[in-house]
Amino acid sequence: MLIHLIRHAHAGSRSAWDGDDEQRPLSSRGEGQARAVSAALADAGIDELWTSPSLRCRQTLVPLAEATGLEVQVVDVLDEGNDGPPALDALLAAAADGRTVAACSHGDVIPAVVAAATRRGAELDGSRAISKAGRYVCTVTDGQISHIRAVAPPDGDT
Repeated sequence: MLIHLIRHAHAGSRSAWDGDDEQRPLSSRGEGQARAVSAALADAGIDELWTSPSLRCRQTLVPLAEATGLEVQVVDVLDEGNDGPPALDALLAAAADGRTVAACSHGDVIPAVVAAATRRGAELDGSRAISKAGRYVCTVTDGQISHIRAVAPPDGDT
């Protein structure tokens, strides 16, 4: 079973955005990154799309939702500022039910999930920090993540 952890695509500068940060949209660069992530994962056998409530995360998954016909589900444990273990446990529960999930979250939550998984014994192939639109492919074995492979963002940004 696999879990795909996706950091939201480029959304521009937080400090330049005047509105509620939860409503900050993807930039045109981010829209292109979202399309590239979709192309990479469209045939990955994903059963569910999970996202943080933030608009930029939801928008990152829209092209994948269109390609797969799946609905994007808001999952609060993926919201910015949340801790890794609750998000990891929710993802592992889905995997235990036989579901392959692609989950989009933030630059604090995704590394916290990876850290929690490595503390539980997962082997990490790549960096603990990932750039916008980067992702991790996590292999679940016997109810825990056993291997995590980092995948660079589609535009090669580090």
